[in-house]
Amino acid sequence: MVDYYAHSFALVETVGALATAPFADATLTAARSAIQTDLASAGDYAELGVLVEHLFAHATSDGRELSLLRQAADLWDRGLALYSDLGSVRDRLESALGNPADPNAAALFNSAANDVQLFSQRANAMLSDVVTLRDSVIPLTYVKAHPRQLDQPAGSWDWSNLLLGRRTDAFVRSLHAAAHSSASRAFAFGSLAAYGANAAGSAYIGQVVGGPRRAHRFRDRVARNSVGSWLARRFSLPTPGIMAARVRFGNKLHPRLPGDVVKQIHDALDATFDLTRTQPVPDLQLGYRRMLEHLRLLDGFGLPPIPNPPQGGWPARLYGDPSNPPPSLRPQDLGPTGDPGGGVSFGNNTPGGPQPGQGDNSQSGTICGIIAVILIIVDLIQAFVQCCVQWAKKQKCTFWDNMLLKKLWEKDPPDPRDPQPTTDVTASSSDLTAMAPADEVTQLIGCLFDIHTQIWEALDRASHFLALHGLIYPGSLIDEPAYKQFTLAPAPVQWPRRPVNDPVNWFHLYPPPPLEQPVTQAAPFATGATPDSFLPLAAMRIALPLWEQMVRGESDSTNLDLDADRGFLHPCWATGGSINDDPVNVQALAYTAQ
Repeated sequence: MVDYYAHSFALVETVGALATAPFADATLTAARSAIQTDLASAGDYAELGVLVEHLFAHATSDGRELSLLRQAADLWDRGLALYSDLGSVRDRLESALGNPADPNAAALFNSAANDVQLFSQRANAMLSDVVTLRDSVIPLTYVKAHPRQLDQPAGSWDWSNLLLGRRTDAFVRSLHAAAHSSASRAFAFGSLAAYGANAAGSAYIGQVVGGPRRAHRFRDRVARNSVGSWLARRFSLPTPGIMAARVRFGNKLHPRLPGDVVKQIHDALDATFDLTRTQPVPDLQLGYRRMLEHLRLLDGFGLPPIPNPPQGGWPARLYGDPSNPPPSLRPQDLGPTGDPGGGVSFGNNTPGGPQPGQGDNSQSGTICGIIAVILIIVDLIQAFVQCCVQWAKKQKCTFWDNMLLKKLWEKDPPDPRDPQPTTDVTASSSDLTAMAPADEVTQLIGCLFDIHTQIWEALDRASHFLALHGLIYPGSLIDEPAYKQFTLAPAPVQWPRRPVNDPVNWFHLYPPPPLEQPVTQAAPFATGATPDSFLPLAAMRIALPLWEQMVRGESDSTNLDLDADRGFLHPCWATGGSINDDPVNVQALAYTAQ
């Protein structure tokens, strides 16, 4: 199955292909005109129809992934608020200390000095939540194993996987047959576009992943999201939040899947499957609400602008003497993800590449970058307040003696449950005038800029952490090697690769042998093919021919495996034995087989 962006764009492509198709048959021409009228009046139903597989995925989910995404979104919002608040504190301090004679300077300074203590407390309070989220995300347990890979019989499969691997063509036909209004016909057409997108798109993803979703579910997840981000950027597609708004029905505060859609789906399932041999049909209203929330949450991980450097005369004081550069608060032994001495090592991502090194996924989460930043913030603010107290008493500030950054990695991190003391800072205009020229003040301004930049970088690393683990789209990170590898098809190689022994630490690398026998070709995509290459196939080779057959009342098509488990346009299939047999006994299913 492909992602939200690919599904959404597949609908656009299928509608466009229908409009330009050179039909000579009057029946097809009339049917095209009719469905175009339906799409014009009920386009929102078509956009809902193209997401039908996502609807079932959320309906059958245990909700764990959505819960983690909620936690991540909450922490992200809190991080953005900290970033914004520190910008406000910096502006006030730079203005007050840069012009202490201004009548408003003392008020600006005092408000900033007191606000920054609250800022420190909020940052410290985030620490345990960040650690909890990190430890919950790293094992990737929210990406469930495919029942086929577990050798489970089809009757025990959840409906999300069942609709992708059994009676797929028949289900689209049943949705079409159950449509009796403009809205339901538009919904059925959307599901038709999704059918083509899944069959062709999964084949592309299988080629760049090295095997099907069931065998490489973690790698497949990142690949799907990478393909979606590439398409979104290349074609300026609507954001997930806009998609959610377009398919939102019912009360504004309490969205509800339209009753006619629910009936249409249930009728189609009943016509397609023997429901006595399947799991119970899931709660579609629950799946709908979860899908809308998921789309909305995915929209909330944008990075803020990079912080501005100190303003006014501060740059000259900070950087004017090359022999005396400003101090940095940046620990020098942190890797790109914030873990001591490491980071994510992507190695050689080409087919047949070498073994991954030590910098694998388990190390990528050793400590999120924002944890280091929080520890630094708490230390910096404690030292700053102590200096304010010393300056008020006309004493020399022991700024660096107060800061424990040199011992940062030797001490226990602060417990966010511990109360953080606050000091009421009430500097006067004369106090500001006395302290403004001090070297420590210049160092303070530089340190606040340094920490502001580090918060931005921590947010950037956090987004990479979440994207690398498949919780969010890579977005602007799409050109990074971890994601770009999925947007250029590799040279054709023997396919598919067997699951690796340690998938949590291998998913960022192209899987090595052994191969799953019998080998086949994943897809017909040339070396270097980009994700948009599967869209014409989805529309012209799969969706439109099926639409023509439905219009004519013909029945001469195949239930395509929508995970492309055995390659492009492979029919739904079962194993005559275990999936771990060598070779696998691949048995193509008859059209009516369930």
